[in-house]
Amino acid sequence: MIKIKDIVLIAFFASILFLQEQLLTFLPNIQLTVFLIVLYSKVFKLWKTLVIVLIHTILDNIFMSSFSIYYFPFMLLGWSLIPIIINVFFKKVENPIVLALVGLSCSFIYSWMFVIPQVIITKVDLIAYLVADLFFELILALTSFITILWLYKPCSKLLNKLESNKPE
Repeated sequence: MIKIKDIVLIAFFASILFLQEQLLTFLPNIQLTVFLIVLYSKVFKLWKTLVIVLIHTILDNIFMSSFSIYYFPFMLLGWSLIPIIINVFFKKVENPIVLALVGLSCSFIYSWMFVIPQVIITKVDLIAYLVADLFFELILALTSFITILWLYKPCSKLLNKLESNKPE
């Protein structure tokens, strides 16, 4: 049975994920999304993080008016791969450098998920799309790497304390 505390935490952290991305939309591909999903994946159980990702993806698609069969599944899969990869292959890893490299890699994987709908919808040449998107992929990857490297340890400590409900 799901606890009220879990519902509140999921809603709260999904809100943070959604809001930070919307507040940073004026900066192309500069966001804390990968960092936050990596952080949530390490602190919360896999199912909680996947629910947070689902809520975030639904809200983002509704808010940005991009809710379509062409984009939504690819965005959901792209973001969902992060907690899956973290919880399957890097469950015991706490090293910020390793997690930053994972975040960097997941940024590219997330970006590449959109190649499929873009090529189908716009019928753009695959190589042309990849070349045009490379700069934005690099921005997302570097932002993810730096934020995980700098913010993972202090935020992880804070969230672990909140999740365990233990006083300092």
